[in-house]
Amino acid sequence: MLTCSGRHKGRLTRDDLLLADADGASLDGRRPSAETALHVQLYRRFPEAGCVLHPHTVNATLLSRLAGDALKLQDYELLKAFPGVDSHECWVTVPVFGNDQDLPRLAGRVEGWMAHHSGPLHGYLIRGHGFYTWGRTVEDALRHVEAFEFLFECELMMRGLRHL
Repeated sequence: MLTCSGRHKGRLTRDDLLLADADGASLDGRRPSAETALHVQLYRRFPEAGCVLHPHTVNATLLSRLAGDALKLQDYELLKAFPGVDSHECWVTVPVFGNDQDLPRLAGRVEGWMAHHSGPLHGYLIRGHGFYTWGRTVEDALRHVEAFEFLFECELMMRGLRHL
């Protein structure tokens, strides 16, 4: 399932979702979100993913402009919200990709990065735009959104910035 194009992501109902094939083409004639290529790339890369979420939050957007090519989240207790992390004594890398209006090209860059980097990955930032995360279930993906938002806010505060 994908969201229909132009729908308010903070107020989604069942009518705002559409069925799509493995390539992201609508099966019911409605137009899918413009960012479908990025969702499809993640579902292909992580076949266990049952949900991909893409929030456009202030914390993610600001941090994506400050972080360089990747953000290293290290020694936070809340990292244990992500699968396979059982101690705060670790780090999670969050790559940052330049925004691009050519979404298939951006999806190709994301896939290229993932193909050449090992280790667990739980999300990525798009510079000046937002972030992507996923999970086995909607609840898992929402837990990842909440964890990333908390961690992003911590990182901004450590840099002397704060979303008011």
